[in-house]
Amino acid sequence: RFCLSGSDDKTLRLWDVSTGQYLRTFVGHTGAVNSVAFSPDGVLLASADRNGGLFVWEAENGREYLKLGGHGGAITDLSWRNDSNILGSCSEDGSIKLWEMENGGQVKSWGAHGGGVFSMEFARDGRILSCGRDRVTKLWDQNGGEQRAFEGFSDLALRTSFCDETNRAISGDWTGEIRVWNAADGARIGNLV
Repeated sequence: RFCLSGSDDKTLRLWDVSTGQYLRTFVGHTGAVNSVAFSPDGVLLASADRNGGLFVWEAENGREYLKLGGHGGAITDLSWRNDSNILGSCSEDGSIKLWEMENGGQVKSWGAHGGGVFSMEFARDGRILSCGRDRVTKLWDQNGGEQRAFEGFSDLALRTSFCDETNRAISGDWTGEIRVWNAADGARIGNLV
């Protein structure tokens, strides 16, 4: 019922989708906001910016809950684990980092894609799918162990998503090619046109 938007003006805004009413502005970023995400339980929301700033906010009142630091480049994407206890972030510094939400501690960090990570997403079972500047989509366990690297694209791999119902990995590249793979064996099932 709520919509969150990030902006180049370094703010994010919360809207009520049912009425179209603007509710509040969140201020604190020092760079353009690249990614925003509600926790699955709706209690928290996270936002990340081009300068490596990462904030977690209380959704109900807009108060800053955590300010997380550690990326050495622009943060490009965020994803919450299904239980809302872990937030994942990825960056142009090539890393994926996992943060616990009780105290904001970094629980894991690993180099995922040479040159930068553009997209990441938690699967329902806790695995993590990512893609990046190295043109490859990868599937990880939560300890940063690579489970599978899928066939590389001919250009930058920009976005990725995991279909939990079918156990499929889906990614698209700079040229607009969208591939679908079976996550179990890595076989390409086809392309979306």
